[in-house]
Amino acid sequence: MSDTTGPDSQHNQNSQLGQLLMLASSNLPIGSYTYSQGVEAAIESGIIHDESSALTFMQDYLQLAVIGYELPVLGLIMQALDQGHEALAANLAHDYHASLESKEFVLESQQLAQAMASWLNEVLRLGIPAEIPEDGFLPLFAHIAQYWQLALAPSMTTYGFAQLENMVLAAVKTVPLGQMAGQRILWHLQSELSAQVHELSDTVQQSFSALIVLDATDGLDLQQWCQNLYERLDLSNNLPNLAILSSKHEEQYSRLFRS
Repeated sequence: MSDTTGPDSQHNQNSQLGQLLMLASSNLPIGSYTYSQGVEAAIESGIIHDESSALTFMQDYLQLAVIGYELPVLGLIMQALDQGHEALAANLAHDYHASLESKEFVLESQQLAQAMASWLNEVLRLGIPAEIPEDGFLPLFAHIAQYWQLALAPSMTTYGFAQLENMVLAAVKTVPLGQMAGQRILWHLQSELSAQVHELSDTVQQSFSALIVLDATDGLDLQQWCQNLYERLDLSNNLPNLAILSSKHEEQYSRLFRS
């Protein structure tokens, strides 16, 4: 029996922790702190005006946008890459890109992806193919997480936490909220994320495995694969109110953030 607690295992765990922390950073390497994911527009519209309203807005964002769509898609792309289904991973990435509902959200996703790709190419010398960042940040995040062989649940947690922390920071600066109010909001949000992410990652893996079995008998094409996965996981990125806020933000005169 192999020793999973020896020096090599400990070194691997420490290395993966460092990689996850790099991916979670809103400062380096991608500068996501310049975006607010709709928070600034929500403040301008009066939807967010204090600690309670900020928490409510971000809880909705967490459930509908992050847990309801982005994390499952992230997990599916990672699973497809892990199982050698590169064409399916690319199709899921195209679908994700097409789901972004405003010009600002498209630009945000692409610009973060380009910043991440530059870091991966110039600092780590990985040679990221040019077509991968074109579909945005989430697919690139999935590619690098799978390349580093990071587990699904920690990868989902890292992606989700990075978004939530960035939104909280935007609210702390712009409402403005005190630092302790921001910490309370972030604690609530990360607790909700942590409580759901392991079950979500298990559901994604089970759904993907079931589809592989189905494909072996029915010979599904790529579009059928994606449709089946979306139906099994009840995925949708149709968030009209958020899209409206983002569209309004495009013309907001006094904005500090890029989304």
